[in-house]
Amino acid sequence: MANTREVALFRIVYFSFLSRQNHTPLLQEEFHRAIILHVQAVESPDISSFIPDLDAIHTQIKEHWARVYGDISTTASLLWDINLYEQFLQSKLLEDYANEPFEVIGRTLRLAECTAKQDTRRFVEPMGDNTSSDKEYQDHVVFPLEESILDRGHIKNKLRAVAARQGRPGSDIQPLIDACDWAKLAAVLTNDRDIILKLTQRSACPAEILKKILAGINRVQNKYFASLSSPSTFTLAPARH
Repeated sequence: MANTREVALFRIVYFSFLSRQNHTPLLQEEFHRAIILHVQAVESPDISSFIPDLDAIHTQIKEHWARVYGDISTTASLLWDINLYEQFLQSKLLEDYANEPFEVIGRTLRLAECTAKQDTRRFVEPMGDNTSSDKEYQDHVVFPLEESILDRGHIKNKLRAVAARQGRPGSDIQPLIDACDWAKLAAVLTNDRDIILKLTQRSACPAEILKKILAGINRVQNKYFASLSSPSTFTLAPARH
């Protein structure tokens, strides 16, 4: 019992030190959960009941650490991609809500095209027929978006739209308004708000840019919705009924 408590206390200390580093958001979140669980175990009169969970989360973090920090190239590429998506999202939201045209080029456009190709491959190629395109998609789209703890499906939709426009400037919001697709507009507004708030909390978006984007989101929301609390819970403005 004493040994288990000592191990838990030791882990709290080194998890705390490691959590101060600039890890990916997902790994940072795992450190936070691990610290909370170990503190609960130490404070419990029956620490033995926590042992399976303590060991499981410790193993999970070690495996996650190995994926993120397996070698210098993997880590550098991952952090580059995370930063790339953060910059892409900031610029895309400024385009959609502050009327600042955004042409997507270079690596971001390539990854947008890579994402769009995955949709095509699911329908035209046999399952399990892996290609270099699959690896690029997993390594440079799926992996960094998972580590970012942002809405992967929502961001992939933005990348698909970019690929369809071949990187040219264009709004993701106006087509939904033109089509009177209020349910999808509600989802996009909600998810975009969540993304920009998370990026700001991580210091990945300056406060003045947050202010511009939120003002644009609020402007669209107030024009088309009387209330909007979630993608599935909203009331249209009277003129939209």
